[in-house]
Amino acid sequence: MGLSPEEVRRFLRALDEDEEFRLAVAAKLGISDVKASIDRLTEIVGGVVNVTNSMLNILKDSLSKQDKVLEELKALREGENRLWEEVKALREGQNKLWEEVKALREVEQRHEEELKALREENNKIWEEIKAIKEENNKIWQEIKALREVEQRHEEELKALHEGQNKLWEEVKALREGQNKLWEENNKIWQEIRRMRKDINDIKRTLDNLTSSIEEEANDVVMHLLKGKGIELSTDRIIFNSRFEFDVYGTNNQVTIIGEAKTRVGPRLIARIDEKISKAISMFPGKFPGKVVKVVYCLRAMPGAMEESERRGIWLIESMKERTKSPL
Repeated sequence: MGLSPEEVRRFLRALDEDEEFRLAVAAKLGISDVKASIDRLTEIVGGVVNVTNSMLNILKDSLSKQDKVLEELKALREGENRLWEEVKALREGQNKLWEEVKALREVEQRHEEELKALREENNKIWEEIKAIKEENNKIWQEIKALREVEQRHEEELKALHEGQNKLWEEVKALREGQNKLWEENNKIWQEIRRMRKDINDIKRTLDNLTSSIEEEANDVVMHLLKGKGIELSTDRIIFNSRFEFDVYGTNNQVTIIGEAKTRVGPRLIARIDEKISKAISMFPGKFPGKVVKVVYCLRAMPGAMEESERRGIWLIESMKERTKSPL
């Protein structure tokens, strides 16, 4: 049943003068639901902004920890672990951001559904009462405001995407710094490998030199013995793991025992003498006849000759006898 012109005028006057009545009509028309949706949307946007700020704080922490990594190469792996933890936190924050965006889209979809319902309700209002055009204009103003809110949301999303791109740039910079550290580390290992090669070369040279000195010592000793009328062959010998000598030979009347060194001093002469004495006591069957202790060297240090004479050791320096042979 339609309203009379007088009833319509009273209805419109009540809308203008009675706020409580006006709110009741607004609730009937569903406008309060739209406002509540807008408030909820505003709250979500605030949450998105908070998440963005949290992400920026995490980025600051990441940069600070990367500085520590660059300062202390020794703590590289520990800093690297912290970096991965920050990246993990960054990814978790990004996932939360996507969840918020998803929620925002769901809210927007609900808004679209509410707008659709609002339009349907608006059509019913036009069919039932054409006289409330003024109220309908207010509804369109609310729709315009909602579109402005949506536009602001798009701007917020654009800003979030820009922030995310900056975060990826920072992560890229961190990875570049990490790659530089690995390059430096590889250079260090290359230098270590080169040093090891040099050390091995030196070791081989020393081994060759030692072998050459041993051969020379035996040749010189046999030559000098031959000059004294003694035919005797000498060579390197190993009694056990503790006792091995560079020069050894016996013809059952004379036994030659000794060492070959590049250089000798008084202390080394004493150690060689003690070693030979222990070997004689442990392996007496290896020392028949007269035992002659000999030390062959390329260079005799000061005091070596005196110590050799005191101990009765035959000292030979570069093919020259520095002490008298006891033969």
